[in-house]
Amino acid sequence: MLLLRSSDATCRMRRLAVQYRVTHLTPREMALISYEELAAGLEEAWLIAGLHEHAVIESIQPETLDRTYRAELFPEHPEPIGEGWSPPWVELNLVWTAAHQLASEGRDIAPGPLELAWTYTVDIRSFDRSDAELIRAFNGAVRAALRRVAPDLPPPSDYIAVEIRRGYRINDKPSPVYVQMVGTNVTDLSDLWGQRSPEALRDVLRGELLIVATLLHSLGETFTPGGIGGYRSVDTA
Repeated sequence: MLLLRSSDATCRMRRLAVQYRVTHLTPREMALISYEELAAGLEEAWLIAGLHEHAVIESIQPETLDRTYRAELFPEHPEPIGEGWSPPWVELNLVWTAAHQLASEGRDIAPGPLELAWTYTVDIRSFDRSDAELIRAFNGAVRAALRRVAPDLPPPSDYIAVEIRRGYRINDKPSPVYVQMVGTNVTDLSDLWGQRSPEALRDVLRGELLIVATLLHSLGETFTPGGIGGYRSVDTA
């Protein structure tokens, strides 16, 4: 199978949700992030946002002592998902390094960036749409989602870097097998190391997952014939 790719951006985009930040904390509220709080806060936040996990995988790299956390998140959808197609979904990845762990224990060490990486996948049923058309539609869906979340803020034009993946079966002549759109961006939580309370972290994660859920629904409305593909959000179910 031959895989061809095209991309309209290569940079990673930082997050939009300034209005979800908590910027004024008293000394009594000061605390440090822990891996357990972060994982629990993420799982609570995606449930509140109306998403559910198809997989959650946690592992430890013995050479570096890095902990990795990966979750595949979906909106509500019919069961089972049809072969060769699924609603738009997102993969969340977090790497909790040894430096993060030492900082969380109160050691005087620079922990480095603390980031949540998001990878959105959209299956395209029509093989005859050009890359330019698909990217234009994807970006339009992203802008519509961001306007819903933050109507008073101008949506950035390049919030998510997106590429097209086309698979072909090689026989007498290439025939298309699948088309996928894959978009990536990053949430930077680094400034929460020195300024947060337990509730502040939860508020930030809830805000992030609200954006993620809104993006998935907007992508579903754009790329699924007849609306959002037969699945309903939790708040309208």
